[in-house]
Amino acid sequence: MNTKKIIKIALSTLIVTTILSFANENLISTYEIQNADSIEDGIKKIITSVRKYGLNEYNEQVKDGVEQPYFWLLKPLNRSATNVVDIFAPNFTNSIKQGACFQKYFHDYLNQGFSIYESQVKAKNSVSTCMKKGESPLEGKFASEVRQMVLCHPEHGQLLLEKEETLDFAAAMPCHISIYKKDDKVFVSWRNVYKMARDTNLPENETNITKEIQESMQKMLSHLE
Repeated sequence: MNTKKIIKIALSTLIVTTILSFANENLISTYEIQNADSIEDGIKKIITSVRKYGLNEYNEQVKDGVEQPYFWLLKPLNRSATNVVDIFAPNFTNSIKQGACFQKYFHDYLNQGFSIYESQVKAKNSVSTCMKKGESPLEGKFASEVRQMVLCHPEHGQLLLEKEETLDFAAAMPCHISIYKKDDKVFVSWRNVYKMARDTNLPENETNITKEIQESMQKMLSHLE
């Protein structure tokens, strides 16, 4: 290998390391998904990356001399959906708009003299029509469609929550990731659980686990192309 190529590789490694180090200082980790024309494209790239990473890492960790199953899971959030994007990444902004539809109709029915229970039932039955007609009070109020996915590692979750003194940290688990569009680019973001652990003075062992979580998520999500 010639000297120029070695220097080029070294510089590339330094740049990536610097970027990841800087990212570890931000409370929210955010990365652009390269070559994604739409949010749906970005989600498909995430699904592919997570599946590939999980399979590549499977059974590669050794604990007490025994290989341990090691994999990440994407939780299906809408099993009734007919395509992979909607199954794993429901439209979060649509859920908010549906809530606004329900609220609008609930108050309308209540003002018409219906009981609270009757208003709830009627409002619930009106949400679908409200959404189809684009009549949600929050229609057009969002900067971007936002979709959310749940990405988890069962062993990490158990290790972080096995002691009473770390149960409060459950509120900071990084399971949810968001995908959205800004400046015509698609981004993925999630809570930086490692920074949160350091800021809340979590015990050293648990903090090390959060570091592993953050680094794993960066491997899966920071260089999507």
